Amino acid sequence: MPAEEFEEGFVGDGRKKHLTVVTSDGRRHEHGEVYLKHSVDAFVVSPDFEFPDDDSHRYAKADLLRAEIKQHHSACFVTTAAAGEGPTLDALRGFRDGAMTPTATGRALVAVYERVSPPIATTIAEHPDSRTARTVQWLVERCATLARRREAQSGLARRALSVLLTLLYVVGVALALAGHLLIRVRERVE
Repeated sequence: MPAEEFEEGFVGDGRKKHLTVVTSDGRRHEHGEVYLKHSVDAFVVSPDFEFPDDDSHRYAKADLLRAEIKQHHSACFVTTAAAGEGPTLDALRGFRDGAMTPTATGRALVAVYERVSPPIATTIAEHPDSRTARTVQWLVERCATLARRREAQSGLARRALSVLLTLLYVVGVALALAGHLLIRVRERVE
């Protein structure tokens, strides 16, 4: 099926996912780090965002026993790399979804984060004992504490904590990016 035919009637969010499908004959197919589009009748997966013919797979939904789609926690790359999964990730995801994404400024900040954070997360995961990883982990933990405290507040206190968390979000991303770049420059020089 030509790639341009995928566009009509197919939707996707442009984020990489892991797809496991089990076909009606019992065969299991794993697709990691792929883009996914779907329609009422089918899934289309490809490691390439453009979904080229030679690198895309199509699965008719009627031919599947099961499809399981996993995504990297709504693009919480740096938080997951620094603190893992659990209450910290949940608190910060809740702040992002409840306080940042409802506003235009918050959505813009989240969009920047989603663009720059995958390589930062990789660097943190590869260098967990670096000053950058330790600093980001400390900041992430403090922000999660503030996010939980914010949930228990109302009125002016809640708004003040929202502003503080948003500022710390910007500072944290800037520090993580600077540390990431410094580590990568050092690697190239050595």
